[in-house]
Amino acid sequence: MKRSLSSFEITLFSALAIIFGAGFGVFAHGYWLVDLFPVDGRRLFYSTILSGLLGMAGYALFFRWARSRLAGFPRQGLLGLTGLSLLAGTFLFFTVTDRWQKPVRYASLLLPDHTLQISIRPTQPSGEIHLLWFNTSLGDVSFDDLDYEGWKRENERFVLTNFSDNRIRWTGKTGAEAQIVFQSSSDNGDAIVAWDGRAETRPLLERKNNFARAFTIPFYASKGWILLLGALNFTTLAFPLSLAVWERRSETLQALRRAISEAPQRFTVYEAGTLVLAILLALALRVPNLGSLFPTIDEYQQIIAAKQIALGAPWADVYPRSFWLVTLPISLALRVFGYEIWAARLTGVIFNVLAIVPLYLIGRRINRPVAVLSTLLYATSPLVIALSRDAREYAYYPFYFYWTVYGMIVLLERIRERFRIGQAWQAFFMPSQILLGLGLVVLPIHALYIDTFSTLRLILIAYVALGIFLPFVMDLKNWNTIVLTVVAAGVALVGAYTWSARSSLSLNFDSSPINYFFPNPPQQWYYNRLVVIPAILLLGATVASLLMLRRNFVPLFVTALYACFLGFFVFSSVGHSEPRHLNAAHLWYVILIAFGLYVFWLFLQTFPFFGKVSTKTLTVFVLIALSINIRQILSPLTSHDPYVPITGHYHPQLGELHEFLLAASRKEDVLISTYIYSGYVTWTDEPAFSATYIVRLDTELEKFSSIIARHDSGWIVLDKIWIDRFIALPFESFPKNDALEYVGLFGDEHLWRWPKK
Repeated sequence: MKRSLSSFEITLFSALAIIFGAGFGVFAHGYWLVDLFPVDGRRLFYSTILSGLLGMAGYALFFRWARSRLAGFPRQGLLGLTGLSLLAGTFLFFTVTDRWQKPVRYASLLLPDHTLQISIRPTQPSGEIHLLWFNTSLGDVSFDDLDYEGWKRENERFVLTNFSDNRIRWTGKTGAEAQIVFQSSSDNGDAIVAWDGRAETRPLLERKNNFARAFTIPFYASKGWILLLGALNFTTLAFPLSLAVWERRSETLQALRRAISEAPQRFTVYEAGTLVLAILLALALRVPNLGSLFPTIDEYQQIIAAKQIALGAPWADVYPRSFWLVTLPISLALRVFGYEIWAARLTGVIFNVLAIVPLYLIGRRINRPVAVLSTLLYATSPLVIALSRDAREYAYYPFYFYWTVYGMIVLLERIRERFRIGQAWQAFFMPSQILLGLGLVVLPIHALYIDTFSTLRLILIAYVALGIFLPFVMDLKNWNTIVLTVVAAGVALVGAYTWSARSSLSLNFDSSPINYFFPNPPQQWYYNRLVVIPAILLLGATVASLLMLRRNFVPLFVTALYACFLGFFVFSSVGHSEPRHLNAAHLWYVILIAFGLYVFWLFLQTFPFFGKVSTKTLTVFVLIALSINIRQILSPLTSHDPYVPITGHYHPQLGELHEFLLAASRKEDVLISTYIYSGYVTWTDEPAFSATYIVRLDTELEKFSSIIARHDSGWIVLDKIWIDRFIALPFESFPKNDALEYVGLFGDEHLWRWPKK
């Protein structure tokens, strides 16, 4: 029988509900509502009050429920449960939401008001002075909110009309910064800018004059306070789930210990059949419509080099990047199937699909179900599928990366089982050990000294992870193994330093790489689906890998790989991170999600109601419906849009232009073009031009006229991206040459010809 609440408990829970509910209102205001309503509007105020009231009601119910569920709960267990809830809530807050990445996050209602007063004192009443705009961290300030004298409103600016008596006054909330921009036609005065009564005199020069002011944000209105409240509220939301996990932790851990083993069992016919089916599924999701899109600009470099090799060109004369890993395989396919786009992409698809074999072997080091789930997730990954269909090195990397990491796992197993420097040093010279060691150094040597421009250097991050992880599998009570650990860590540090020196890397936090995994990335299976499911799976996999270290080190090693690869992009300044780069982290994410799914399944089996086959079947369908986007998985095959959001690549539309030039061009014509169309002409060997001039980003406009003067006839093809960056409208007048005629826009390409007809 439930005991009713005492008067003290009612008072205590009511006070807590008011405090926590008000905190929820402040959090909702600064995290979500400020993006929906004007900062100084009534709707923001009333919606904040409503959020606070809803938070109070929710917390009142939560405290009553927690009191009944936790009655008699041991103190030590309560501390552990609180820690688990805090971990889960904080993790979910930073994964299933993304507004924490925005710089402007304030509790704007709690921000202090600031007063601005401006007056202009010209040294001589000549020229013109305009106020162009006024903005703060909270957004642009409307000119309607300004009080002014001696100024005149003209369209979207103020014009100074009274040089001897003028002023502008404004009071409001600024956030961390405010900017005022004036434009002066001469060096004829000073601006006296006073914030909160503190005046500062600034000269007005003959240009745009930007007057910026920074303000201190009180903690109770700051982004840090908003994020702290967010983590607290998500901790509360995670508490029921954490309680369910805590109550069934023993059963789940026992089931997990029974399910995973360090010693792989004999490879069965069933497993071979599973591998074949996974490979067939991967092929079915990669091969269709391989030639439906025109190549990207970077694909041309690979396929043209491969074609030149196939036609007998000297190897030293072709594009060198990824020559051994990509160009040679493509050239072989071109010789067999002909010079077709789909044939050039087919080799990448084959290598990408064959990566399922080492992936399965890695997953099998955990157990067979995880291996199967890993291959299914890899085969259906939108990011992996889309990248496999481009004739670039990123289609091939999974094959090489997975085999390398599988070799690392075998090495770690051998070290953990029988390595002793003083007793078994001869093991270093066994043929199998020598071959394994050579296999593990091939890719780093190739990346550092042979193919130095390739992003294959990312594989070195795996070696850093290996050096970091090695102490976790070594017997550090034996000084012999400590020696190896120190040596391995030293090698990892030297390798990291060598790479950083070659790449000019620097530490710089950038949260954008996280967006390729959470909260709603088009690169993942769960795009536009319930993101909390994969977030929980990743958290469960990470926690389980730590708990299972003594039983099986592979899950924690995969976790270390994912953390190191993702951490590299988050904390290293590499200029930019794109989906093709983050695929190196996605490879380990696939295994972690598979492991997390398996742990989640074991957890569900601890519930009595989950024993029925119908319940399990329904759960599978619900999980698929809530977290798998079938349309997104198929989009690389079915979409004909030149822009592919999954990869961020753009495939220019050249068909209409190419057909026109095939019919209209002559052999004596020359072509002036960016690499997009000139690359396609080189690839197809048509139309036949007497000469081709490639326009680059640094090509000066005067060069066009000099080329036109040297040739009687020709064509200029410039893509819209180049035009938008460098050329002013109208297109018909570019370049300024009377011989030119603007033909028109064909897809993405602008076309000119000379002489005019």
